[in-house]
Amino acid sequence: METTEPGMRERKKLHTRFTIETSAVDLVLEHGFDNVTIEAIAERADVTPRTFFNHFADKADAVLGIAREQEIATDLDTSTIVAGSAFEFGAAVVRAGIAQLDDSIVAADKRRRDVFAQNPALLAREMEKIALIEGSITRHIDGYLADAGVPAGPDRDDRALAITVTITAAARLAFIRWSRQPASAQELVSFFDRAIDSITDILTNPGKTE
Repeated sequence: METTEPGMRERKKLHTRFTIETSAVDLVLEHGFDNVTIEAIAERADVTPRTFFNHFADKADAVLGIAREQEIATDLDTSTIVAGSAFEFGAAVVRAGIAQLDDSIVAADKRRRDVFAQNPALLAREMEKIALIEGSITRHIDGYLADAGVPAGPDRDDRALAITVTITAAARLAFIRWSRQPASAQELVSFFDRAIDSITDILTNPGKTE
């Protein structure tokens, strides 16, 4: 039982966080961003304001899903990943993060885009969210490089970041392809794998025209 409790606690925390996010998005779409309070979000989510602040710094973070602990696949045991390179390792980390998505999370993201349409000023905060996610991926990759014996320094930092940017480009390609078809959230992993294959082919065969 002791080994399962942390997982259960993590799932409960993620459920509470997601409930707060969806409540914030729904209220903003119903009443407008400026007319929604943290107290109203907490009431809709059936939590206390204190619980709200345990997860989010303010209502904008709740609407955007910018949690206080913004990490990719926090419960992932990276020691179980078998990878022949830092690129393969980073792709596996992102794949694990994508695999955690379900249809309800994807639906919430689509509603969040409606919020952006009404409140374009929030897009700057969305960029901050993306930077946080990329920072999480980079830390995972940097850990892999460190374990592989790559010395710390600017070169390792640049390599980890370059790998992250390449992999997140593949994730963006996967989301674009996936959004054009009536596919479920679970199918997004296969779209990501194909995107990784496409980008790998481009990088290894830059002169290829077919």
